[in-house]
Amino acid sequence: MKQLTFLQKLMNWIKPSRVQAKSNEDPFYESDLIGNWSVNAPKSSKNISLEISSEGTDKYHTQSIKSILPQETPGRLVLRDNFGYQLVVEKKDDEQYVLFDELDDATYPIEKK
Repeated sequence: MKQLTFLQKLMNWIKPSRVQAKSNEDPFYESDLIGNWSVNAPKSSKNISLEISSEGTDKYHTQSIKSILPQETPGRLVLRDNFGYQLVVEKKDDEQYVLFDELDDATYPIEKK
């Protein structure tokens, strides 16, 4: 049931983006997000990764992500970690994605592995 809920939230979040594709904002879709991401955090001595899956088993820093929050802004996905902090994935340019980590109060470039 958790998997279905995750997919429903993701699809509900994606639908408005496709309708607004004519706007200046460059939306992204489920296929753009699913996968393993490398987080470029220069102050960290560890490799940081973000994993987004279609099964709802998302992880950040090897910790499970608690939920997806509904968003009305295309090109943006808001996740909540187990500690309650938000992680915001945004598409900035054609292929440029960034991750805002509320706990660190920092934005990091991310790349799909």
